[in-house]
Amino acid sequence: MVSGSSQPSGKSVRGLLFGSVAERYERYRPDYPAELVDAVLRYSGRPVWTALEVGAGTGKASRSFAARAIEVTALEPDVEMAKLLTKMTRGLPVTPVLTSFEHFRTESRFDLVYAAAAWHWTNPITRWDQAVNLLVPGGVLALFGVPGELKDPDLFAAVDSIEKRVLPEDDSIDLHPWSLEEMAATEGLTDIEQQELSSVATTTAADYVGRLATVSAYLKLGPPQSTDLLRQILTVLPDHVEIDTTVQLSLARRVDQRSG
Repeated sequence: MVSGSSQPSGKSVRGLLFGSVAERYERYRPDYPAELVDAVLRYSGRPVWTALEVGAGTGKASRSFAARAIEVTALEPDVEMAKLLTKMTRGLPVTPVLTSFEHFRTESRFDLVYAAAAWHWTNPITRWDQAVNLLVPGGVLALFGVPGELKDPDLFAAVDSIEKRVLPEDDSIDLHPWSLEEMAATEGLTDIEQQELSSVATTTAADYVGRLATVSAYLKLGPPQSTDLLRQILTVLPDHVEIDTTVQLSLARRVDQRSG
């Protein structure tokens, strides 16, 4: 594992809570399908040799792209997550770097910059321009994630009702949602495209609750409240549930200055 040029802040922001559940994160969060990499490479329309991952976590997306012989520089600001990232990507063309996106410094430029359910942790003031600056002309920015919601509307409503009684309204300054409109308005990005790679998975109620335990809102709540909340949710679920594992993918291309 390589350290970044500037270490991430030690303050306990939500983006740095995942290290406490790194092993469970790896166990319960869904892997990314080969179809996702296919879609990104198809959109690129040219060879992708190098990629920069923002907020790599335990390396689930890192492994998917590295399996295609793409050299991935994987940024992860949490120490414990970065340790597991290093372990899980050993033997693959992945270079884990212990740093945040904001603190990362390099002279390199990449064919692909991507974030797997992590872009909302980045600084909204600088993230778009930084992504553009890190891409080669014609390079691709890919942002994606999996909602992981219950497919059954009645079960969804039951869980939502329990959560609303316990979880505080989410107004955390650590979260920075983004939109496709922001991507489209960024100078230097073009060919904005959104895709959905539809899929449904069946899992046990216990595994579904295990994934919820790795969600930042639950981690912020802390024990014993989160333990009690998860127990309440488990009581309203059948033994097996269907989960929406659709990948939501947003794509853009850096303006190819050479073509002008």
